[in-house]
Amino acid sequence: MKLVLINAESGKGGGPATICDDIYANFVSASDENEALVCYGRQCNENTDVNRYKIGSKWDLVWHFMLTRLFDAHGLGSKMATRKLVNKLKEYKPDVVNLHNIHGYYLNYEILFNYLKEADIPVVWTLHDCWPFTGHCAYFDLAGCDKWQSHCEHCPQKKSYPASSLLDRSSANFDKKKALFAGISKNLTIVTPSAWLGELVKQSFLKDCRVEVINNGIDLNVFKPDKGRFKESYGLEGKKVVLALASEWTVRKGFEDIKYIGTHLPEDYKLVIVGLQEEQVAEVPEEIVAITRTDNVQQLVQIYSEADVFVNASVEDNFPTVILEALACGTPVVTYDTGGCREEIDESCGVLVNKYDKEGLIAGITRLGAKDEAKVNACVQKANGFEKKAMYDRYNDLFEKIY
Repeated sequence: MKLVLINAESGKGGGPATICDDIYANFVSASDENEALVCYGRQCNENTDVNRYKIGSKWDLVWHFMLTRLFDAHGLGSKMATRKLVNKLKEYKPDVVNLHNIHGYYLNYEILFNYLKEADIPVVWTLHDCWPFTGHCAYFDLAGCDKWQSHCEHCPQKKSYPASSLLDRSSANFDKKKALFAGISKNLTIVTPSAWLGELVKQSFLKDCRVEVINNGIDLNVFKPDKGRFKESYGLEGKKVVLALASEWTVRKGFEDIKYIGTHLPEDYKLVIVGLQEEQVAEVPEEIVAITRTDNVQQLVQIYSEADVFVNASVEDNFPTVILEALACGTPVVTYDTGGCREEIDESCGVLVNKYDKEGLIAGITRLGAKDEAKVNACVQKANGFEKKAMYDRYNDLFEKIY
């Protein structure tokens, strides 16, 4: 079987990029008769054994960005780049196409979906956010908007990603997406990493598509209890360490709430924030340990392992793998009830708190207190249900079923 995967990035740039490459690797290793191609538009990890095709150029990205910023035409630029992609697909002749994030200033979805309809190829679309069924935004929780359920217009998040400074095309975008995406519903299977997102899809114009829930997975050979010298290095011996980690600290990730928590914990607790940009370090109160972003996975494993509690204050999210990583390293979680977060924990390994309830997060942290062996075991046991290969084998089963 020939599989093509399409995503904004490959192996680099965040969760979807890693997931895309993991699905690729698991598929190729499953059979000598399987081959695959990852098509990406922005960036990739060069030193990995992945068969790749680069969509467009730097200038295509820049021009697409300008179209988006001025005319709210996200996903409608990159015409030449997408025509070249279609020619590549015609040459490669895939049996199945697995879409991931097709937003990100690199792809023209109208050209791509017209090709997919004409070619009559089975498509699996892994959704990592809500952009495919809105007229503009990737998430709508912060805005409290439900227009996507009927018809988008007068978008309250026009200036949020993918930001438009001038026009509001949310109504026209909604109509075009509905016509194109729902137009291949007989060949389209939607995969969502969380049941939460799956339920939203069933309320959208994609409701006639087949919907499967396949959780994100993690590598349990990498993420496992492995204490190092993190506490010692930062002078945190005798403290209960509360860890907050994100690949990018934004309003969506609850940056302000996390800083509040760090200044209101009891004296025997210490908050550590990991993943900050250099300029954000200065914004962090002195009571908090601030650490910039690191790609050193072993260092992250040791930080996860030495923390007593992991706290997640995201107010918009899908199925964050940081929660799974913390659990796999034996660290219980306190999280806002956001997206699919409630699907990742139970009472044995975490505490669920209503969104925006900062005091509730603090209460959950102090309730969990210092980590002990029983908590470590309960967390690891929960994480075992999200082993990466088991999750991605389900993709292989799905590909075979629709082939």
